[in-house]
Amino acid sequence: MKIETIPQEDHQVKIEAEFEVELFDSFKRRAARKIANKAKIPGFRPGKAPYDVILRMFGEGAINEEAIELLIDEQYAKVLDETSVTPSGPGSLQEIISMDPPKLSFLVPLKPEVELGDYKSIELEYSPEPVMDEEINEFITRLQKNYATAEPAERPIEKGDVVYFKLTGFENEEAILEETPVQLVIGEDDKKDNWPYEGFSNELIGMNEGDSKDIEYSFTEDAEDERFKGKTVKFVTNIQSVKTLTLPELDDEFANSLGQFENFAELEQAVREQHEINKKQEYDDKYYSDLIEKYAEISTVKFPPFMVEEEIEHMLKSLERDLKQQNLDFDTYLKLLSTDKEKYIEENVRPAAINRVKSTLIIEKVAQEEKVEVAKEDIDEIINDTVQMLQNIPDQKGKKAKLNDEMVNNVAYNAISRLYNQRTLERMKALASGETEIEATDEAVEESSDDATETVVEQEIEVESNKNEVQAESEGDGTPKE
Repeated sequence: MKIETIPQEDHQVKIEAEFEVELFDSFKRRAARKIANKAKIPGFRPGKAPYDVILRMFGEGAINEEAIELLIDEQYAKVLDETSVTPSGPGSLQEIISMDPPKLSFLVPLKPEVELGDYKSIELEYSPEPVMDEEINEFITRLQKNYATAEPAERPIEKGDVVYFKLTGFENEEAILEETPVQLVIGEDDKKDNWPYEGFSNELIGMNEGDSKDIEYSFTEDAEDERFKGKTVKFVTNIQSVKTLTLPELDDEFANSLGQFENFAELEQAVREQHEINKKQEYDDKYYSDLIEKYAEISTVKFPPFMVEEEIEHMLKSLERDLKQQNLDFDTYLKLLSTDKEKYIEENVRPAAINRVKSTLIIEKVAQEEKVEVAKEDIDEIINDTVQMLQNIPDQKGKKAKLNDEMVNNVAYNAISRLYNQRTLERMKALASGETEIEATDEAVEESSDDATETVVEQEIEVESNKNEVQAESEGDGTPKE
C-alpha cells in the first residue's frame, strides 16, 4: 500500500492511498458474493452464483462500488495507522482517483490544536457593582403595580394609566404589523411599556376611549424589533379602554399577601438578595466573555470544519425550541427577519458558532494547563442529585418516571461539565484579576446550574404577574404579538 498525506488549510489532512491490485481483486470477489446473497439469480442458490455470472448480470461498476465499500470498512483504520494520523471525527471518501491500480483519496479531520500564549500575563480587573437602593425600590414598585386595582377612567389618558388599544404599522401603505392588541402603562420606563419604541406610550396622553391617532416614527438600523429596522413606520392606534390604577400600600400586609413573607423588611431582603445574584451573574457573563476574548487574541486555535457544523446544528435546534415556546416556527421567524435559512446561518449563526468552538477549546486547554479537577465527592453528589431530580419528574401518566443509566449519565455528565467549566473560568478570573487562590464556592456551582431553579421572589413575580396583571378587554392579553 502506497500512502501520501497532504495537509489542508482547514486543519484536515488529505490522504491518498493506493492499494495492491491483488488485494482489491479479493474484495471484488467478496463483493460479488455479497451481491449474489441479495439477488435472485436463476439456477443458483443465494450466494452460490459464480463471479463471472455476477459480473455479466450486474456489471463491473456495481461490483467495484460494493468492493470499495468493503475495502474502506476494513482498510481505513490501517491507512490511519500507516500515517499516524489521529482523527477528531469521521473521515470521508473524497475521490476515487483511479481503479487500476485502485487509488482512493480520504479527507480526515485532525484533532484541535490550541497554543495559549502567555496567558498568565493577561490582566482584567474583577469589580462587580453593588446593588443600589434605587434598583430595589424600582423593582418593588413594579411588583406593587402588579397588585394594583384598575377602574375605568372617564377622562383623557394621563401618565400612569393602563391603556388597551389596537396597533397597526405601515411602511409606504404596506402593512408590516398586522392589527395587534396592546396594553401599556403610560409613561413607564419598563421595556414592555416602551414598545414599539422608547417614549411611544407618551404619544397617547390626552386621547380618549374610542379615539384614533396616526403616529410616524423613523427607526435606526439597530432597532430591537427586526420588523422595523431602518424603516419609517406609520402606526395607527385605536384606543379601546382607559383605566386608572389604585396601588396597594407598601407595608407588612402587602408583603404578607404574597404568601412568602412575614413582613415588608423580609420582602425587601429577598428582593435584594435576588438582585445581587442576578447582577453578579450578568457581570460575570460579560467579564468572562471579555476575558476569553483576551485569551483568543494571544492564542492560536485550530480546528476542523465539522466542529463548527455540529455547533451550528446545536444552535439551530436550540433556537427552534425557543421559538416553539413562543408559538413560532423557524420558517415564520425567517420571514419576520426578511431573510432565508442559508443567509441567516452565514450571517448570524456561523460567526457565533466559530466563537463558541474557539471559546470551548480555550477553556479546555486552560483546564489542562492549570490542572483543574472535579473531586470524586462532587461527582457523587451530582449523580445522587440527578437521580433524585429525575425520579421526581412524572411521566405522561403522572407516575414517577422510570430511570435508565443512559438518561442519568447524560444529565449527570452535563452537570459535571458545567461545574468543570465553571471552575476553569474561576481559575482564569483568579489569574487575570490577581487573586492568590481560588475556591469553587457553592454560589459558583449554583450559578453554573443553567438556571435550573427559580428563587422565591422570581416565582412570586411570575405567578402574580399572570394572576394580577390589570385586565384589559377580551380582544387581547395586553402583550404585543409578533
